[in-house]
Amino acid sequence: MKFFRAKWLLCFLVPGFAFAQNAPGVEIRFYPQNKLWTYQLEAARGLNSAVLQNTAVVNHGDTSRVVLQVRFELMRGGDVILSRTLYPADLDKMAKGGNAMANAGLMDLLAFQFNPELLFGGKPNVSATRSLAPGASLYLAAQTFTFPGQPESLRVTVDFEGKDADATTSLPLQYGSAPGKFRFPLKGNWVAGAGSTLHSHHRWAVPEEFAFDFVRYGASGNTFKGDGSKPRDYYAYGQPVFAVADGEVVFIKDGIPDSIDAMRRPDETLVDYQKRLRENQAALLAKGIDIIPGNHVIVRHADGVYSVSAHLKPGSIKVKAGDRVQAGQMIAAVGTSGNSTEPHLHFHLCDAPSGLVCVGMPIEFYDVEIPLSDSPRQIQTGDLLVPIEP
Repeated sequence: MKFFRAKWLLCFLVPGFAFAQNAPGVEIRFYPQNKLWTYQLEAARGLNSAVLQNTAVVNHGDTSRVVLQVRFELMRGGDVILSRTLYPADLDKMAKGGNAMANAGLMDLLAFQFNPELLFGGKPNVSATRSLAPGASLYLAAQTFTFPGQPESLRVTVDFEGKDADATTSLPLQYGSAPGKFRFPLKGNWVAGAGSTLHSHHRWAVPEEFAFDFVRYGASGNTFKGDGSKPRDYYAYGQPVFAVADGEVVFIKDGIPDSIDAMRRPDETLVDYQKRLRENQAALLAKGIDIIPGNHVIVRHADGVYSVSAHLKPGSIKVKAGDRVQAGQMIAAVGTSGNSTEPHLHFHLCDAPSGLVCVGMPIEFYDVEIPLSDSPRQIQTGDLLVPIEP
């Protein structure tokens, strides 16, 4: 699934809250809220990345406060490993953008990305400036960190003008992948056309931050034969999709036609194509978020982990809600339904039984390898994946 984002764009105490220390009546809140998943950039050199998707500074007090600066510090023990500061000019720009999004209703429309109830503690009152009236919030858009080693937490500190005390809270960093043993959901050689790297559209959306779009290439070097105008032109189309682990089917969606109109036309420029995709995506969102993944299957596995297989071929789903499935059991076939640009399998793990209203988690497949990799590592966008012979 591809989402276009406009250019304007753990607490250790109580889930959903990050209570600020020192400054009474101020909260620093996040979504996702309880931990910050990391992902490898380069395994051999120990380089990692993390995206803090959403941060809000909420003024619950009875007086106005003016935010002077916000510091983000990666911590190992009591040592600061990396530090970044947002100064007044940065905060002014973010405040203006956050207020515009809230006023346009985008935070509610894209609730799967912002989750206003958790991020703001209720209906958002997003300030257009750094000056926070009682009940107002300052919204801070995605903050990206790249770093060596494995610091333990991210500390966020908000400094206020005048004599107001600072506010500080922390999120623990989570390394590795979701609990469980997972097999690859397809057979044969595939390419991770979009993964969890920072230049991928997936990384910037909360539910699919660690998702993959798996595509198949032919001898021509393309994902299709002919002119690619029909789903059956694509090598991925109709390929069987398998359960990645034992579990219970908790949701299926079928009957959505392949999104042929969303495929790039042979004579269409990239700029025109992207404009048309934005329009198509807006139309799909208006129909409801269950339409975005197209035909899809959600399976509940152990440890509260859910797998989502999306954009499936219409009429290909072979399971129903309540069915028990085993790892390797065929559940459907690759299609291009929903918010899909060409036939491929969109796959991700998350923490709730929804394709979008959930928080994504990284996955490790035990039965594929990356032949061009210098050492074992997490899958990156563009990687060729081949099965490991038993």
